[in-house]
Amino acid sequence: MNIERTFELTLPGDEALLHSPEKVFGGRSPFEAMSREGLRLRGALAADVPLLGQLRFPFESELVLDIGLAQLEPVLPSPIPDYWAEIAGEGRVQGEKLHYQITVRLHAEVPPGDKWGGKALRRMAEAAFERTLSRALSQLQP
Repeated sequence: MNIERTFELTLPGDEALLHSPEKVFGGRSPFEAMSREGLRLRGALAADVPLLGQLRFPFESELVLDIGLAQLEPVLPSPIPDYWAEIAGEGRVQGEKLHYQITVRLHAEVPPGDKWGGKALRRMAEAAFERTLSRALSQLQP
């Protein structure tokens, strides 16, 4: 199952902060345990998902920096876990503000369900993932 959401976010800040996404997003729900090593950004999206409990979606992205610009390019994990995320996007300095456009893509291995009960459980899990992701991303707005 794949769920993708693109959102925009505007925050106060300057180019130094733009080039440090671990400081901008680290510790803010739904991001947790975000760290940076060189140009590699690692972390996880955490969410309480009905039916499944607390889930962590680890991610890794490559940071590409330029004057007034920062881009995140997702790095695929190896091996692929049951639950993981891709974080991609772009941030720009606009006056005294930072403007981000970020795409979050969640990947989850959910059993296919051959009978109507299994199919219903899968649809409920997909709906729960979508609601949880939308709610968590809306919390980023100040």
